[in-house]
Amino acid sequence: MDFLNKAWTQLADLFRSMSPSARITTALLLAVVVISLAYLFTYQPSGPGVYLMNGEHFSRSDLDAMLAAFAKSNLDSYEVEGSRIRIPRGQQAKYIAALAENNALPSTFFSAMDEANKASSPFESREQREHRIKVAREKMLSLIISSMPWVENAVVLTDRDVKAGLKREKVLTASVSVKPRGSESIKDAQVLAIRRLVASAIAGLDPERVSVSDLNSGQTFYGNPEGTGSALDDPYGARKRMYEQEWKAKILNALSYIPGVNVTANVELDKSQEYHEQEIKHDPKSVPYQVTEKTTSRTTESSTPAGRPGLVSQTANAPTSLASQHTRGSQEQEEHSEQQTINAIQGRRTEKKTAGLTPQRVTVAVAIPASYFKKVWLERNPAEPGAQAKTPDPKDLDQIRTQVLANITKQVTTLLPKPEGVTDLSELVTVSEFQDITLPALPEPSPIQYVLTWFGQYWSTVSLLGLVLVSLLVLRSIARAAPEATPTYGKPVVAKAEQPQPQEAQAEKPETPTRLKRARKPGMSLRDELSQLVAEDPDAAANILRTWIGKTMS
Repeated sequence: MDFLNKAWTQLADLFRSMSPSARITTALLLAVVVISLAYLFTYQPSGPGVYLMNGEHFSRSDLDAMLAAFAKSNLDSYEVEGSRIRIPRGQQAKYIAALAENNALPSTFFSAMDEANKASSPFESREQREHRIKVAREKMLSLIISSMPWVENAVVLTDRDVKAGLKREKVLTASVSVKPRGSESIKDAQVLAIRRLVASAIAGLDPERVSVSDLNSGQTFYGNPEGTGSALDDPYGARKRMYEQEWKAKILNALSYIPGVNVTANVELDKSQEYHEQEIKHDPKSVPYQVTEKTTSRTTESSTPAGRPGLVSQTANAPTSLASQHTRGSQEQEEHSEQQTINAIQGRRTEKKTAGLTPQRVTVAVAIPASYFKKVWLERNPAEPGAQAKTPDPKDLDQIRTQVLANITKQVTTLLPKPEGVTDLSELVTVSEFQDITLPALPEPSPIQYVLTWFGQYWSTVSLLGLVLVSLLVLRSIARAAPEATPTYGKPVVAKAEQPQPQEAQAEKPETPTRLKRARKPGMSLRDELSQLVAEDPDAAANILRTWIGKTMS
């Protein structure tokens, strides 16, 4: 505590010895230093900043609503980069709160459908309800397509028409307007993906009735309503591209040790969609499979009619008997026997089903840079340490070229299927060389550019530190220029006895009268009096200051 008290006393004496203007300047500089230090410790420098909502991409309509919300909340420290918003680090809570207060949070895929369901009314007609759902579905599809990484903004429009006639056939069509990011154009695969997405979201819509417009190039991709489809819908072409990419990747992986190698594969497919094959082989030996025996027996007897026997039947006027009497005649008996045998023919039945659109013939073209052969020669013939690199002879390069090309051909043929009618697979591989051109290296940024880039990011912090340092230097200069007051005023000042010096030095130096006491003139300030004392007797003034400093530090 004693050290703090002494330091405070010194500062107070120093402040009292200053003129009014110096006191005001010192107070302002101290305030600047304190405020700057507080700002440095409490403020978080933004640096490059961060993206709002973890770098999420927003549609154009969402961006307009979000920027309006920021303006209402007086937030202007943001930058719009494409479809993303960069904000200062540590201020995401403020920006998200501003979006929530102004109902400008980015809409999700189901926001449009939720709003449509909330707006339903029991008094609306069927046409109104269908139109409301149709608009909500269009908004949802627009948001889904806009969320694709290569799409900046998209708008989907659908329509329905009913043909006149007895069937009343419904015709559905759709139009998708897409704004790709930057100056890119829509690719065929992307057009196909959009068509299938829209067609699968709307029942009864044919993908060929969905047109896609590229807003960057102005090109419109129309479908084929007749149903023949585009080239992307061709199963042969799709499988061909798939197999070619697969073989290209496989061969590139095998030749990855060659820098700059180029591989192209061509695949020919079996054009049949599906192939069935059935084969039956019979055995000449037969085996009884089923034996059937059948026997039939029949007996036939003949008889003649006769009257009633006895006397009664012979009297006159006798009644006739209803039941006639028969006498036994001749008898006949017949028998029939039949046997049936079914023989099984031994054999084998084979049924084979083969998938169509399978690779039948694969040809490959491989291109090797010419510099690779020289590198191989240099690896085989390294120069001695400290010696200059050797130069290969053209004959040596030709020998290496022949060897390398043969090895590549042999390596690639092991990866190809063997088609029918081809005995030597090397006929399917073509290996050539090309003269590679070395492009000039891109110039690297100079140290000055690095410094300017760094200063552009942190210029506010550097400026604040500079202001603090300048303020401290000004305070230090003021403290040095201010006169130091003695602890007593108007009292006799006794000079401190000097240390005894050698006699030689005393003889050479003339004696200087010591000023014991000096009367202070009325109206003269302490600074003026001390200046006059220094001008008249510098040694005495030095002794006085030395004595004052010694007492203060003791």
